Amino acid sequence: MDILFSIIAFILLVGILVVIHESGHYFAARLCNVKVLKYSVGFGKIFWSKKHGIDQTEYCISAIPLGGYVQLLDERSEDVDPHDKHRAFNNQSATKRIFILFAGPLANFLFSIIAYMTMFSIGVPGQAPVIGEVELDSIAYENNIRTGDKIISVAEKSVTTWQTSLISMIGEILQDEKIELLLVDKANNQKKINLDLAGRTKELTAPNALFSGLGFKPFQPIASPIVVNTSPNSPAEKSGLIKDDIILKLNNITVKNPTEFSEMIGSRPNETIELEIQRGNEIYRTLVMLESSEMNPLKGFIGISMTIDETQIEQYLAVQKYSFPKNFTMALAETNQMIVLTLNMFGKMISGQISGKNLSGPVGIAKDAGTVAKRGLIATLSFMAIISVSLGILNLLPLPVLDGGQIVFVLIEKVIRRPLPDKIQMVFQQIGIGALLFLMVFALYNDIIRLFG
Repeated sequence: MDILFSIIAFILLVGILVVIHESGHYFAARLCNVKVLKYSVGFGKIFWSKKHGIDQTEYCISAIPLGGYVQLLDERSEDVDPHDKHRAFNNQSATKRIFILFAGPLANFLFSIIAYMTMFSIGVPGQAPVIGEVELDSIAYENNIRTGDKIISVAEKSVTTWQTSLISMIGEILQDEKIELLLVDKANNQKKINLDLAGRTKELTAPNALFSGLGFKPFQPIASPIVVNTSPNSPAEKSGLIKDDIILKLNNITVKNPTEFSEMIGSRPNETIELEIQRGNEIYRTLVMLESSEMNPLKGFIGISMTIDETQIEQYLAVQKYSFPKNFTMALAETNQMIVLTLNMFGKMISGQISGKNLSGPVGIAKDAGTVAKRGLIATLSFMAIISVSLGILNLLPLPVLDGGQIVFVLIEKVIRRPLPDKIQMVFQQIGIGALLFLMVFALYNDIIRLFG
């Protein structure tokens, strides 16, 4: 079921971003009075199509949901009625053609701004960037970073959550291999920290490697699960668990939150576990014989619903919420930061300065799409904004099969005052297709390694 949900989420979320991208090309073409022959969401075999409008544009849904295309009238690919020659793409000025080609990526960037504006209007919940355990002899410890310190800013940019801190810190590493932090300790004293990370960019920008590489963990407040109810005839009911029991430990391991408890239970199908429970002012232990989940026999099942005492974690929570026009300026800044970060990541990945493991393919995106879709609107919008920026930048790469490559051809034509010969264009297109296929295969390889590694 999880796999099916991820596939459906992937098709819906990526489909929306494809529609946004292709709509940028479509409306720009219409604005420039260029005839649109076909608008397709997806590639390959057409599942559904309908012709509409004065131009009888064919609107299609095709089999492969990994992209789409807008087919414009063009003398280079079909015979054009003399009455429509002025509406052919190839007969437009260089400025108009570049505008139409750039409009797709631009639509992706605009969507990111709108997504971030919506998120900031609703309020983006997160965890305050408080430092947890710090390893001795680590670069963090050597630079006077201690447990309980709170990050106030990164490179003089104010941060309120671990998410914003992480993005800003990676951006600084990519820029000059240094991180400038402003912290406040438990006694409310400020301290400025400058981390020199020369030569460690590849190591620290690998997936999920930054904090461990610096030598600390984000602080995880303990929010012990509280039993709301037990399912009839479940392992929890049979073991005597009742409403308002507080789960402290599982097999002598402290349980920090309901999510961690669910993961611990899920990894122990049909095992007998020992729980340490607080009931009122008393602490006691009980054995629970877990079962396996009906939905997935490989996952453990205990049969309780849980909540937490929110007062335990309130001081560690942060919400980014702004009204207009602050939400607009913040959305612009966030989108700009993601564009710069993505460009730096991709450029340094090509040059070998950072790990190619950062590149994700359709399998990885589908897995992430399923995860964020379960977390709600804010997580989904954040994911879509990041993917939308990546999609916009990908299409601006100077590969002939992409928008960026076509823009390069138009610029060359403008300089030399004639189109490049077809043979030369064909050679570059073949090179571009080869490069794109290599990227796709490499990204898919990364996905498979993550799944089975």
